[in-house]
Amino acid sequence: MKRLSVGLIVGLIVGMLALSVGASTLKIGICKIVEHPALDAVEQGTIDALTAAGYERDVDVEYLLASAQGDFAVAISIAQNFLAQGVDLVVAIATPTAQAALEVFRGSGIPIIYAAVTDPVGAELILSAIDPSGNENVTGVSDMIPVAAHLRLLKDLSPDITRIGMIYNPGEANSVTLTNMAIAAAPGLGLTIVTATADTTANVQMAAQSLIGRVDAMYVTTDNTVVSAIDSVLAASLEAGVPFLMADPTSIAHATLAAGFNYYDHGLTTGALVSQVLGGTSPNEIPMALQERAEVYLNLDLAASIGLEFSQAVIDQATSILYGGTAFNK
Repeated sequence: MKRLSVGLIVGLIVGMLALSVGASTLKIGICKIVEHPALDAVEQGTIDALTAAGYERDVDVEYLLASAQGDFAVAISIAQNFLAQGVDLVVAIATPTAQAALEVFRGSGIPIIYAAVTDPVGAELILSAIDPSGNENVTGVSDMIPVAAHLRLLKDLSPDITRIGMIYNPGEANSVTLTNMAIAAAPGLGLTIVTATADTTANVQMAAQSLIGRVDAMYVTTDNTVVSAIDSVLAASLEAGVPFLMADPTSIAHATLAAGFNYYDHGLTTGALVSQVLGGTSPNEIPMALQERAEVYLNLDLAASIGLEFSQAVIDQATSILYGGTAFNK
């Protein structure tokens, strides 16, 4: 029954989203692990970068777009479908999707470009982030976030913040890495990390509720499972009256503050790598790219709802402020 269910899901996903263009020169499969604003922005940025590079949609390139809906088995089936349809290149957005693509395409000679992957070496997608020569036809863009800097940002909110609640999916390698980084960095900042796990989006609400009364602030990294149910975390933070930091600025409407990368720009960088590969450069000649320019967003509306006034130290770090539902750049 599981196999039938996955097959039906994939048939619907890819069948609805693949674009028929007839005699298209190129066919690119783009799969993300789940739909949420950050990963959607990566997908759009990738396509826009390729359009700007001269690959006109429906003329020069056909895109097969798919979402695994948070299910690794579905990601595997989507990758198998891409292989059967003869794609020329795969863009895999998020760690589980990239792992699924590599599992299916290993030895095929078809390039894989990953995006929004925190630790590609730790996820066993590549052997080296510096020397690409031993990597198996794979390259991409990492979104490794500055976890220690995020914890310092929370500490700057108030000296009374000592216990940080983190929700993560232990099945997401990227999230485990970031959570362990936070646990390691916290003591040096006078902080303690209190964790709660959620292996599915349905469990995020319970995990978030379990932190109420136990923490002074909440922090969510780039965990795709948790971000897909982010309103549950926001509701818990508001109930507890504590600030909530997200590592995804695209979701600032759902957090007190957000610090991280512009994921549309991340997609533009991904598209540039795809263009390089389509132009004849082997992925084994392209080192992993890093997203570098970070942004800090403050949500004055949500801060006011819990009686929080941002300190000058935090305001000085902000690049944008959300007030009255509108974002203003500093």
